Amino acid sequence: MFKIVSAMKQILRPLLFLFAVSAVLLLSDLQNRKGKSRLIEKTRIAIFRFTSNQTLEEAERGVLDKIGGSKNFSDGHIEIRKYCAEGDMAVANTIARNIVSEKFNMVVSISTTGLQVMANANRAGEVLHVFCTVTDPVSAGVGITGPAANLHPAHLVGIGTFQPVEGIFRIARQMNPELKKVGVVWCTSEACSVACIKKARVICKDLGIELVEVSVETVSQVYEAALAVCSKGVEAIWIGGDSVVEPVMEMVIAAATKFNIPVFTNNPKHAFKGGMANLGANYYEVGQTAGSMAVSLINGLKTSSIEIKNVVPEKLYINESVRKQMKGNWLLPQDLVARADSIIH
Repeated sequence: MFKIVSAMKQILRPLLFLFAVSAVLLLSDLQNRKGKSRLIEKTRIAIFRFTSNQTLEEAERGVLDKIGGSKNFSDGHIEIRKYCAEGDMAVANTIARNIVSEKFNMVVSISTTGLQVMANANRAGEVLHVFCTVTDPVSAGVGITGPAANLHPAHLVGIGTFQPVEGIFRIARQMNPELKKVGVVWCTSEACSVACIKKARVICKDLGIELVEVSVETVSQVYEAALAVCSKGVEAIWIGGDSVVEPVMEMVIAAATKFNIPVFTNNPKHAFKGGMANLGANYYEVGQTAGSMAVSLINGLKTSSIEIKNVVPEKLYINESVRKQMKGNWLLPQDLVARADSIIH
């Protein structure tokens, strides 16, 4: 009997050792699998900016600050990767395809062109897409047919920021009650520019202002076009949202300066380039609004509940030193001074 018990102990000892080792390995593997699960649950967000300019960079900063301030980010549950195509369409298309193929959970596109490129690459809706700094989402041709929550693709939501075109023309008339003729250089193939020019035609008709138009297709045509429109007897130039003309605003202002006529724009920052009155959006706030939407979606908000709203927190910059140099009777009324966010002397 003693021999049988002794033999059993000899057999059980290695078996118990094997069970103990197996348990340790299983627990270790469980921790590894939990770690892998945490990686899978992490939300990967791509920030896609079409080009580098102050407006889009401010919007991007607003998006990043809002997402970066969220609990999801501080808990390590969000990973962000930034992309910029630097205005190169081929590069933009490559970036958009990579965002889809790398299976990001979400992409935030910044600019109308960014929206269009990303939407084209993401037609199957593999990546949740939030957009901002877009003049008119409906006219962008990405499947949005209206502002209502049921009029956009399920994977595509965001905010429009239609430049206050009517507002800048009313300011121009306020600064010169006798204003009758305004020139514009605009790109016929750029969606933002087309949307803005349509608004300008309507408000000019309402105010009794003749709008003299010269169109361009490329950046290289802008300076000559600006000289051409200035030579047509216009009293001022207006430039709205236009990704072809705006990047070379200095050319437009240089042409207008030759004729001593002021330039009005829908981008406040153009005041520092010589624009006389500049009414547009606070794009940092626009970016923050888009960032808030992204965070809400991460936290479970359904895209079917989101309307495509127009978000334009207005900002007005006036360059007083330019006003004093212009020909004609250009005024700076006190109510406009009170309204301005900044007056440059």
